[in-house]
Amino acid sequence: MGNSKRTFFLIFILITLPLSGCTSSEGDGYVMQGETLVESQNPCQESTESMTQSMTSILVNGEERLFRLSVPSSDAGAKLPVIIAFHGGGMAEEDFNQQSQFDQLGELEKFIMVYAIADEGRTAAEGEWFLNTAATSQDDNDFSESIVDELSKAYCVDEDRLYAIGYSLGSMYTYEIACQLNDRFAAVASFAGTMPISPESCDMTGDMAVLHIHGKLDYIIDYDEDWDWKDGEMDGVGTMSNVPGMIDYWAGKLNCQNDNTHSHLFNGDDVEHIVHSDCTGGARVEHYGMEAQEHTWPNEVDGTATYRLIWNFLSEFTN
Repeated sequence: MGNSKRTFFLIFILITLPLSGCTSSEGDGYVMQGETLVESQNPCQESTESMTQSMTSILVNGEERLFRLSVPSSDAGAKLPVIIAFHGGGMAEEDFNQQSQFDQLGELEKFIMVYAIADEGRTAAEGEWFLNTAATSQDDNDFSESIVDELSKAYCVDEDRLYAIGYSLGSMYTYEIACQLNDRFAAVASFAGTMPISPESCDMTGDMAVLHIHGKLDYIIDYDEDWDWKDGEMDGVGTMSNVPGMIDYWAGKLNCQNDNTHSHLFNGDDVEHIVHSDCTGGARVEHYGMEAQEHTWPNEVDGTATYRLIWNFLSEFTN
């Protein structure tokens, strides 16, 4: 992260800002409980009724995992895309950013919203979402796939249109989806995260489109510099990439042939927009770098509501 003073400042921020989205905090004794999904013999032959923020429980490798579920009303036969949202560190019991807007848009555009909840039993050293996946840390990948599998037993899920979004630590986890589950998921979109410069594995067996939004004044997830993961936490994660380097990584990974960059002012913020196109399988890598933005989720990006910008991007891609 640079000199020792800057490293100390980063650690101080991570400890003292539990709502920043990247720190872990102990619970206050509140125990969340969820309902189980009701399976259907022929989900695509049944209509659905609108449901918002239903706490839901599934078993993953014998362990209970929870998520909040919002389902739109739909006619029989309508295939429903799925977006899984991954919260920031210490935010398991909080609303996801622009949650109600995502839910309303899901009803309008007919997609399912899932708000995944991190395993409450993990230590700070493990981290709420496992990063830099190794053979011993597949739990969250299994959770993500199990969500889709279980939803498909109850709803008419469009398995070609599975997406992941995230904020901060959740944003970092979306790159685990991109690297490890690209055979199932079509695209990821996130704000204020990054990924290891040397991922444990990142094999492309399917197509994967990537949208990344980041504030250039982010004091937690540095925009311009590589940085080492916090000492004593999430051992093995390693050095994290600067954001431009990560965007270049995905452009190379997806063999993108063209790139276009332009910058302009919006509401006093200089927004850099980078697009890598003509990528393998019709994928695209897109990035918004916001000169005046810090770590807080923006309500708008370049004049478009953030939740709408994310959906507009994701909805273009199938796997």
